[in-house]
Amino acid sequence: MTAAAKQLIEQSLTHYAEQHGDPYDAAFQKLYAANADYKALFVLDTDEGLRRNMMRTTLEMIATYLNDAYAAANLVIGARLVHLTYEITDDFDLFFEITRDVIAEGCADIWTHDHTAAWQTMLEDFEKARL
Repeated sequence: MTAAAKQLIEQSLTHYAEQHGDPYDAAFQKLYAANADYKALFVLDTDEGLRRNMMRTTLEMIATYLNDAYAAANLVIGARLVHLTYEITDDFDLFFEITRDVIAEGCADIWTHDHTAAWQTMLEDFEKARL
């Protein structure tokens, strides 16, 4: 990924945070809208700590990717392994896509085709991160 593409991802994350704060609520609303069965996976997460950690980890993987794609790939592989317990395999990348969509919607005033391309490249790299 080019330095310019990385800057676009970073810009969109910063802009979103400045304008909207944490993408947590919007991301989980989209996750449950995509598949209501996911809500049942969090039934014991009464304080939302697990879900908040999931959002934080997703954003940390993105931030890591911007500095070290290899390290980010290792984080994604580890997360894939953890999610095997929950039988989340085919849909694992869905939360990355949802995060991108939430950020894109929240950054509509600055979002360009170049932002879309940068995020798509990153998501494709995450999808390739497998054992």
